[in-house]
Amino acid sequence: MRSILDLPVLRDREPPPWLARNLRVKLLAMLLALASWVVVVYAANPPDSRQILVHVQQDAQQLPGRYVLAHPIPDITVRINGTREHVDAFQASSIRATPSFDAIRRSGVQQLPLTVVDTDPNVDLSDVPGSVSTDVDLLGTTTVPVVVRTSKTQVGYQISSATATPDHVRLTGPQRELSFAQAVVDFNFGNRTSNLTQDGVPVIAVDPRSGTRPLSDVTVNEGTVRVTVVIKPVDGSIISLVIPQFTGTVAPGHMVSALTVDPQTVTLSGPENLLNGADHVTTAPIPLTGLTSDRIFTVQLQPQTGLKADVVTVNVHVFVTALPEAVITPTPASPAPSVTPRSTSTSTPAPACTQAPLGTPCPSPRPT
Repeated sequence: MRSILDLPVLRDREPPPWLARNLRVKLLAMLLALASWVVVVYAANPPDSRQILVHVQQDAQQLPGRYVLAHPIPDITVRINGTREHVDAFQASSIRATPSFDAIRRSGVQQLPLTVVDTDPNVDLSDVPGSVSTDVDLLGTTTVPVVVRTSKTQVGYQISSATATPDHVRLTGPQRELSFAQAVVDFNFGNRTSNLTQDGVPVIAVDPRSGTRPLSDVTVNEGTVRVTVVIKPVDGSIISLVIPQFTGTVAPGHMVSALTVDPQTVTLSGPENLLNGADHVTTAPIPLTGLTSDRIFTVQLQPQTGLKADVVTVNVHVFVTALPEAVITPTPASPAPSVTPRSTSTSTPAPACTQAPLGTPCPSPRPT
């Protein structure tokens, strides 16, 4: 078949003069336009590259025989390459990393072949590891006691006992971890100060050697238990002052001049929440009605309910004194004005004494 260029008409035909004119300048302009376009495109969406973490598939059912993973396989690091727009939009779930568990022939740390597949056509992968380190162990089962971990109690109370029902559970997992694994339940009873029972409390397997870190690859066959917590008040003691109580009054004309208490203080013991503020204890009422002299009363103490004193009775000595009698001093009466009675007789007044010497009384008149 003859080529179209072999035709005489096209072979002998010359290109138009305007097309051949300034051909070099036109080629240079085309190159500059192409370069400008490339610069504009890459400035808006330049190439980009970054490292990401990829989760390694590790389904326990894929492991052969009784082999299990002693520890989860850590994530791997790969680099993705593409435009900035595609790199920013990339999802790590587009990459699937699968170890070749069929290569397991023994327990212990070993390298397994790793297959990494990228389902995003807009990016390329680089720095992809070809294998992954895996710690393999044999599957085992053991029975361990359940440890109840509780929250703190209120001030003045303590936990008498905390038990789980059932008190033992079965753990399934790597044999090495089962040698130290511990089954615990965390129980928070808030502000409760009385006994509490709760069903359905979850049990978790932890590593007590490293701050009770949860063991994610150890399974608790009995997932929940019933927890019973017994809370009781904390006993303490305090020194308290004895304050007597009285009823009635002493006899008229008497008063209580003094009193003594033996002993003056006692020791109270009991729950700390009741001891708060128990700085004194009162006695049974002491009758004072009609007392005219000193008297010693033996009375019982009356501590607050729930508290106990180290003594049962105290002696209260009441001193009674007679009031001094009142001395009445009469007030002198004011002198009354003198009144000279009028004479009703018509006798003649006695004559004045003129004959007696000066300073001597007059002689009595002679009868006539």
